[in-house]
Amino acid sequence: MDNNNNSSSLPTLLLVDDDGNILRALKRALHKTQANIITFQSPIEALEYCQINEPDLVISDQQMPGMNGCELLEKIKKRWPSSQRIILSAYQDFDLVSAAFSSGIVEKFICKPWVNKELQFVVDKALSNKDKATVLSNHESESVSGLINFHGIVAEDGTMHELFDSIRRASSTNAPIFITGETGTGKELVAKACHSESYHKDQPFIAVNCANFTENLIESQLFGHRKGAFTGAISSQEGLFSAAKKGSLFLDEITTLSKTLQAKLLRVVQEREFSPIGTNDIVKFDAQIITASSNSISNAVVEGEFREDLYYRLNVITMALPPLRERGGDLIHIASFFLKKYSKIEKKPFKKFTRNAIQIICSYDWPGNIRQLENVIHGMVILNSGDQIKSEMIIKSLSTSVKNYSAIKPVPVIVPDPHQHDLGNKVEKKSRDKVILPLWKVEKEAIESAILHCDGNIPKAAALLEVSPSTIYRKKLDW
Repeated sequence: MDNNNNSSSLPTLLLVDDDGNILRALKRALHKTQANIITFQSPIEALEYCQINEPDLVISDQQMPGMNGCELLEKIKKRWPSSQRIILSAYQDFDLVSAAFSSGIVEKFICKPWVNKELQFVVDKALSNKDKATVLSNHESESVSGLINFHGIVAEDGTMHELFDSIRRASSTNAPIFITGETGTGKELVAKACHSESYHKDQPFIAVNCANFTENLIESQLFGHRKGAFTGAISSQEGLFSAAKKGSLFLDEITTLSKTLQAKLLRVVQEREFSPIGTNDIVKFDAQIITASSNSISNAVVEGEFREDLYYRLNVITMALPPLRERGGDLIHIASFFLKKYSKIEKKPFKKFTRNAIQIICSYDWPGNIRQLENVIHGMVILNSGDQIKSEMIIKSLSTSVKNYSAIKPVPVIVPDPHQHDLGNKVEKKSRDKVILPLWKVEKEAIESAILHCDGNIPKAAALLEVSPSTIYRKKLDW
């Protein structure tokens, strides 16, 4: 054990690596950090130390004799849940630590060989968030409640708030991120949020949809080419891998790449280098790779359409986006966000939706998800006037843009009175008093009846009851 600083008022930073040279390099890189830096070459000794002493932050190598880094951090988490835990990992180890990241054992990755600026950013952020992380772990419900705008992603739904937490946790790593979700759910927005939360947010963010290019063209777009490399290459062109520099490269619809390009992408991920078309030059790749697909990549692997080894290299940190129809009360919040946005852009006075308009919005499943909702609202703002979006505007817009669309008509919700058959037509006041129900029970029966009528679709039920979906969710928690 090596103790770098004896000040008891400073946080404790634990460095664990069986290679003494790496430990010394880590200490040199972090010499400006305001912390007691303690080092161990043995994970067993590090664990013994942690049985008595609580570390604020632990950075551990993955491949060590006796106990690997994930095992060590898991044991430390059980002993000290509020500790911050970071793994040092070579790229070929990503598939081994991705499960630990998903389960919360590992909070961040630092890739070998690391960049000192990145390392310092990660450590400073982890130490500064220590107290905040402790509070959130003790009051977990606070992180999944309330409407927030996270880098342009509007959400009140708890599932989305959990996604935001994952983005923050992944922000300090250069490990590959894979985003899943139906078309139009906002995968590029999530990719941009990952970039905006990262230490390289000042570097370029480059996005490309692989499905929009032919095989030859996408290869040239990604890797670049030299003059004369192929017919029509009248000049050299820089590829996106090079243009991304030390920022982020987002490859959408990754499953559309050919097997040949998949093999070349695998080399980039593994070796962190590539060669432009028409040259044997080796160019280093420093950017973070973020990929996405609206199709099931696991099915593509099973069917032999996507390389299994590349899948495991890209699927280190997985972020799943739910479809709009499963996001509860977020639907109206997102619609209101777009209404405000495009009213400002188009210089229109629209302020809100009428109740009937909200009912129509909640009654439709939006198969095109957020992209479809955004386009519909943008079109309505352009083509209409006034300060409110009315139901007939939405019906007309959907009728012209959606094949076989017919608006769902409001159906009155009838709450049966279980005592009605005992009353008759003439009931004295004393008898009537006996069947008066508490208000909460009347609300409960009305809400349950509406949900049953709508086959469990809470947003639709909320529209019929003329309340927000979040009201129903909140009342259900109180029953």
